[in-house]
Amino acid sequence: MAANEEEIVMTPSKKGKATRIKIERKRRKELDPTQIAHEAGGQHKGLVVGKDIGEDKDDASPQLQLEFKCWLEDAKSGMHIPEGRLIKFWFVDTASYLDRVTTAYEFFRDLVQPHDFPRDYVGFIKKCMKLMQNPMYSQARKVDIELKPLDEEEAPMSPGGEFLVEVGQGDSNGLQKVDKRSDEEIAREKVLTTLETAYPNVLSVDDIVQMTSVDTGLVSMVLDELKTKSLIVQMDQGSWMRQVHKDAKTEVKVVKQMPIIQRAQQPTIAIITSNYYEKIAVDSMMEEKTTFMRYKGTGGESNVYTLGYIGEHRVVSTKLPMIGHSRAAKISTGNTTTRLLGTFAQVDHVMLVGCGGGVPHFTDFYKHCRLGDVVISTPNQKGYMYIYCDKVVQDKDNQVQYTLKSWSPHDLLLQRISEQMKEQFEANPDVRPWDVCIEEGLQLLGTQEQDFSRPPASSDKLFMNVGGSDVIEVGHPPAPENDKLYKADAPDHSFWHHRVRAPGRCQRLFTPGLCVPS
Repeated sequence: MAANEEEIVMTPSKKGKATRIKIERKRRKELDPTQIAHEAGGQHKGLVVGKDIGEDKDDASPQLQLEFKCWLEDAKSGMHIPEGRLIKFWFVDTASYLDRVTTAYEFFRDLVQPHDFPRDYVGFIKKCMKLMQNPMYSQARKVDIELKPLDEEEAPMSPGGEFLVEVGQGDSNGLQKVDKRSDEEIAREKVLTTLETAYPNVLSVDDIVQMTSVDTGLVSMVLDELKTKSLIVQMDQGSWMRQVHKDAKTEVKVVKQMPIIQRAQQPTIAIITSNYYEKIAVDSMMEEKTTFMRYKGTGGESNVYTLGYIGEHRVVSTKLPMIGHSRAAKISTGNTTTRLLGTFAQVDHVMLVGCGGGVPHFTDFYKHCRLGDVVISTPNQKGYMYIYCDKVVQDKDNQVQYTLKSWSPHDLLLQRISEQMKEQFEANPDVRPWDVCIEEGLQLLGTQEQDFSRPPASSDKLFMNVGGSDVIEVGHPPAPENDKLYKADAPDHSFWHHRVRAPGRCQRLFTPGLCVPS
């Protein structure tokens, strides 16, 4: 055998409570025959198993790492034991950052494919070694695998289905979740959420029953409870509406027609939101504000406008009464926007503000997003910052057909300001300008019934779709070792992104993946 022929060498060791498996490329001439436990032949030729070296003191930092959690089933007792598996990567010197993240991601996807996912340690290690033999992963110089038992609080979702070495199985809509709350608690949340979605429109009891699939008697009981807490208000003809929480800085007026606004008081900036809590958050940033509720009992044509100042700018905010992709929702949205611009003719700029889902990247820290991050819409290389997909269909040849609509900004002032804030942070990591705004907003929202605090990092769960309805829980990609700026950045802080917004059905066009907050 040629001395320069490459072998894939696996060396087991221990690191505290963890079992460590080191898989690396070595030339034949570099091997110590006294440290070889087994050499494979036949179809597995080129795989070498080294002797256990006991406690491994090699603590070199990896260039990339991936982590996932799974359940192991004891063949004798049938008990399920949670385990964490950390996969660390080192690459050849010529590998670029893009090569590294791509290689690590594809390696991991191949490793966890459900149809041939190894059910035991031997099979798992052998598959890792065989993947290292694949020319596709030739840029990976070394892979370390740490297998560590997990405590109960670290354990993933309960196991189920035939894929036992996974976090859980999903259904057509995502992950299976078991809601252990009482029927009354679940009904209360459904009813309140439904009324918030419809706001500023009203809903009858029959409407709420139909939309929530909750029993009429339970709906009536929940409505009385919510009314007692001043969360909702009963309008005429027995209809119900979400009631805005009033504070010392907010004046609410119910009107049949919008009053005439003097030219000097006309807003020049309009902010459109689609969720109730989004509008509440936007309104909290306003001073000298007044909310006008243009109420119509039927027809779903109520409107809500809050006028005030943000800094020196006169602003109006509104909320869309329906969300979704249905024809009715689109018509309602169009009507609301048309009325807004017709009522306030001096509006020069329209901003869309709210919460959205992010497309995760399982290996590239800079392209990844986490729960609570801030995203500023920024044009791509073609100049588009808002891309909308209305429909995605498959033809008879299983080819995906879709149509995109794109928009470009007339003014990049907002983007330039946000870039300046980011540059301040990069120049001095102790200065986070957006944190000041967030803290101020949280104080103003402290009297609201909703909790606007950023969810704890422990609730930010990331899942990868590995085929069909199978998903596994994976770790968030860490910042590169040499990036001192973001390495020190705690996960409890919001990260600042400049990216394109892609609403509608664009999510169906992305690489399969699932980012799920708990």
